[in-house]
Amino acid sequence: MIYKISLTVILILEFFLSSFGQTKKDSSKRAIICLTYDDGLETQLSTVVPQLDSINLKGTFFLNSIQGSSQSDVIGQFPESVLGWTNAARNGHELANHTLFHACPEKLGWQKSISIDNYTIDKIIKEISTVNSMLSLLDPKRKTRSFAFPCNNVFIAGTDYSEIIKNKGLVTYGRTGGDSNSVITDFKYLNRMQVPSWHVWTGTTLQQLISFAEKVKKTGGMGVYQFHGVGGQIFQISKETHRAFVYYLKEHQDDYWVTTFSEAMNFISDQQKE
Repeated sequence: MIYKISLTVILILEFFLSSFGQTKKDSSKRAIICLTYDDGLETQLSTVVPQLDSINLKGTFFLNSIQGSSQSDVIGQFPESVLGWTNAARNGHELANHTLFHACPEKLGWQKSISIDNYTIDKIIKEISTVNSMLSLLDPKRKTRSFAFPCNNVFIAGTDYSEIIKNKGLVTYGRTGGDSNSVITDFKYLNRMQVPSWHVWTGTTLQQLISFAEKVKKTGGMGVYQFHGVGGQIFQISKETHRAFVYYLKEHQDDYWVTTFSEAMNFISDQQKE
């Protein structure tokens, strides 16, 4: 009897271990797709989150200041956006850091007084730390944060600050910019603080979105989409285009592992350690 029980336990353990290993193996064979969204825009709460939730896909939202609403003036009521982001986190979406004031180079149209040209490393560190504190209230279960560089710029006064904020323990992974050719194929030597992404521009079509995914699938690599507005606001694509694209990804789950930015980077980090 003891022998039979021991054998049963062994078989059960082998089953769970093989199932876990198979899951990781399957994920590594599929192309990795990360859907990331910048600036905490209202259309992301009103359109993107419901579309993703309807098919159980998860996205990463890089937030700076949280937009309020008329309800924010009513005592005892949170702004709608605060509740929206809190619920998004509860549903498994990743809330990540995008600084507080989103300072960019003056040459891109930023006022001189609030441009990155007039920032110091100390100032950006304080902003990132402040946003981390804010995110910990919206999303208390997540203990580490990913980061997206405002305007995809990693320099302050000629200094690359990406490793500085990592070494201070403020963020774990960093996302920068790129174009529709920014497919990640070399996981071993990927700089985890400067992960390229495709900045999706206004009017991008469904076929263009799919074509990028197909490039990623062909190489067995990773593709990071950098979206902003969906159905309105800046760098917007239409609601219909976004919905059709995420449904395409859902329908091709055998080809694509759609996951949050941090989860994908955790997986790649494990590969780099091997």
